[in-house]
Amino acid sequence: MSDAQTARATLVFPAVNEAAEAYVTAARARGEETICAASVTDGEIAGVRDDLHRLPPIYDEQFSEAFLALAAAQSVGRLFCPVASVHDFMARFIDSQNLAIQLIGQSPIRQQVEQHRRLMARARRLLPLVEQCAGPVPCLSLLDVAGVLRQASQIYGESNDDKLAAMMGIMASAPPGDVIEIGTLMGRSAFVLLYLAWRYRVGPVLTVDPWRADNAVQRRSPQALQTLVDEWDFEVMREGFFVNMVPLRADDHSHLRLPSEEAFTVYAQDSARTYSASSKVAYSGQIAAIHIDGNHDHDLVGKDCRLWLGRMLPGSWLILDDYIWAHGDGPYRVGNDLLREQGKRIARAFVCGKALFVQWQHQPR
Repeated sequence: MSDAQTARATLVFPAVNEAAEAYVTAARARGEETICAASVTDGEIAGVRDDLHRLPPIYDEQFSEAFLALAAAQSVGRLFCPVASVHDFMARFIDSQNLAIQLIGQSPIRQQVEQHRRLMARARRLLPLVEQCAGPVPCLSLLDVAGVLRQASQIYGESNDDKLAAMMGIMASAPPGDVIEIGTLMGRSAFVLLYLAWRYRVGPVLTVDPWRADNAVQRRSPQALQTLVDEWDFEVMREGFFVNMVPLRADDHSHLRLPSEEAFTVYAQDSARTYSASSKVAYSGQIAAIHIDGNHDHDLVGKDCRLWLGRMLPGSWLILDDYIWAHGDGPYRVGNDLLREQGKRIARAFVCGKALFVQWQHQPR
């Protein structure tokens, strides 16, 4: 059997950053044998690993001998290099030594170049949708769209590109007023709404989520979906939400950790005195845009709409999440009732990214 056939392990070198840690975690989860090595001193990420092999720096005269010895002893057949300079060096080293070792993936620099190109391709695809949803009013530029996508992609959530693009568009025509989100998870759509409310000068943002298991369970959905709630640590969810909001200004946003009905009572009675963590946020009590993405059980979606939609301004927007949803029909039924009963008040309505978007007439007919 040849060396190439017997070599089975992946060497992660240098194991000194988050990319290395992420690779090792994923590789071991799929049963891939990994070996970690580095040339750094204690204090780096690799310095705390108890399975770390030390190699001389790549420019050291002893590096070649030490690397070849480690590769032979550990049956190394693949190499993952998450540092650009080392990746480049090792590509040439493997070739010059005629080693039967596969260098995995592109260099970190090439990855960044390709990642940005893919991002801009996404933004170019979505820009016409943003402009269509905005109508005749000015909206975001290509770079703005790319920036929103880039930041939103870092936040765990279920809002897809098409839904986010529609949000980027419709907020351009929202009247001045409050922006509300019911159900935040870890803040992907909240981040986008907070940016858009600032960018289009709409008004302050109020987010609502109790971050409690009993409120999150959707009892009209399949049992498999209901049990997903058990996987969450709701304090991690809360903390993660506020971490994700940090890059944006905080003086025009506050959060109510309450069920929707209790939050509405606070908003309706005390809207001008709702506080964020650091400053007073002055809400008007009139809603320019609302994203309803709380519990999807039919009765609770209906209650959210009955409570909050009475505060909608002329020209305002409703985003009813998961109008098209594989796990139930609560939002779909409520949305259809709304379209049927409020048709004369509706200026525009469309479905995008599984959400129903509805704009109220600027003036009652």
